[in-house]
Amino acid sequence: MKFLFTVCCLISLSAFADDRPNIVLIMADDMGRETVGAHGALDYKTPVLDKMAGEGMKFNHCYSLPLCTPSRVKIMTGKYSFRNYEGFGGLPQGEKTFGHALQKAGYETCVVGKWQLGGKHEQILGFGWDEYCLCNGVTPKDPKAKPLRQGKERYWYNSKIIANGKYYETDEIYGPDMVNEYACDFIKRQKDKPFFLYYPMILPHSPWAPTPLSESGDKSGKKICEVRYFKDNIEYIDHLVGNVLKALEESGQRENTVVMFTGDNGTGYAAYCNDSSTETKRFYSVNGDKHEELIAEAGEKSPKLKNTKPGKGEYMEGPVTRTSYGDVPGRKDTMLRDGTGVPMIVDWPKYREQYNEQGHSWDDLIDFSDFFATITELADTKVAYPVDGISFAPRLRGEGKNDRQFVFCHYWDFGRRAEGARDSIHDQRWKIYNDGSFFDMKNDPDEKQALKVEDLNEQGIMARGRLMASYHELRAMTLPVAKVSDFKKPPVVKKKKKSNKKKQK
Repeated sequence: MKFLFTVCCLISLSAFADDRPNIVLIMADDMGRETVGAHGALDYKTPVLDKMAGEGMKFNHCYSLPLCTPSRVKIMTGKYSFRNYEGFGGLPQGEKTFGHALQKAGYETCVVGKWQLGGKHEQILGFGWDEYCLCNGVTPKDPKAKPLRQGKERYWYNSKIIANGKYYETDEIYGPDMVNEYACDFIKRQKDKPFFLYYPMILPHSPWAPTPLSESGDKSGKKICEVRYFKDNIEYIDHLVGNVLKALEESGQRENTVVMFTGDNGTGYAAYCNDSSTETKRFYSVNGDKHEELIAEAGEKSPKLKNTKPGKGEYMEGPVTRTSYGDVPGRKDTMLRDGTGVPMIVDWPKYREQYNEQGHSWDDLIDFSDFFATITELADTKVAYPVDGISFAPRLRGEGKNDRQFVFCHYWDFGRRAEGARDSIHDQRWKIYNDGSFFDMKNDPDEKQALKVEDLNEQGIMARGRLMASYHELRAMTLPVAKVSDFKKPPVVKKKKKSNKKKQK
């Protein structure tokens, strides 16, 4: 095995020039490409993101991994998952992130939002951050400290948000607003040197509950999840992005700030719900299968679950989004196009003239590993960390497309089970898995029927050969191959039991 790219250790003198851009990377949680108006959504209003796409650029083929933790590890380290994904909810100690790289380049670094990668104070700072305001598994420095407010619902009256080791004190009572407030404050405080803000958002991950802008719904902190609020969650994300842009404008930093917006994986699958959302089209399950995808039209009530789990809800539903290219159900946790295809919008006002001349919509391939390489190039710094990504910074400066020829996905499911690992590699149109199954994503985006080699036309045969060769170069394996895991389970170290017997003199 080898890394596709290794960036040598060097910080150029120009890295400290005043014209280096600020960088803001915003990543929504469970928000597929189909949910943004600029990417074809018909059900939701996303004027801020649509304007960013119209003035900056959108990339129609950006691909994450199917689940949050592996996507977060990949985007932060620039590595394919078979190299460094150890399991759900963790980032391996010793890994170098884009936070480290930009700290070294003289940037002020901050992360706000959902962390879920190991929550002790020193751990978080040790991954390249000068400051943070985070939730999901983050613990305060004082183990006896308690949050000021507490609700049963995930977002409302939930102040289990930790800022730099302490519970974040604010008048806000809605979690997404709390971290957004901190992000905007961080931006306004940066005057002396460039900054990097990484903002992995909390929304729109289930449970889907009303937002502060929802016209109806219980906002008391009561536990609630209904698909009808998914639309409100998407539109509130647009509002929160607008707050970030406003903070940049008010602080006089908008012109030379690169703002990127993406998502960590496809839209959420079916979740346990309090009630059936008859106001909208959706998919449901009666067997507790998150991907059963039985469709209920607006006006119809979904059947109740056959076996309701105590405290989970009587229904299991997920969002279906109408788009200009058809209806798209939430397919998080799958390696399908709609499980890994995420929004990608970038605006750098300094280069809008070039965007107006060259275009605002591109079909360049972007793999999640590419963000590391891109961000370090924008910061004019080179580091010794081996990465798999290819920088798309030239495209952001109006200098042309990147060189990526394929997107690679190595997925371990929720844990890291060697027997469950799968590989796929695709070039937008053609896709092949480690078992040799080959698909035409243009004509079969749901991958319902694998193509037979004997039925392929010349274009398909050539594409299959290219992808197989690329896979062999990357993984040193010749397709088809049954097992693709490089993982070796670490030995279990048994702790010695303490003896109650007194030591004899």
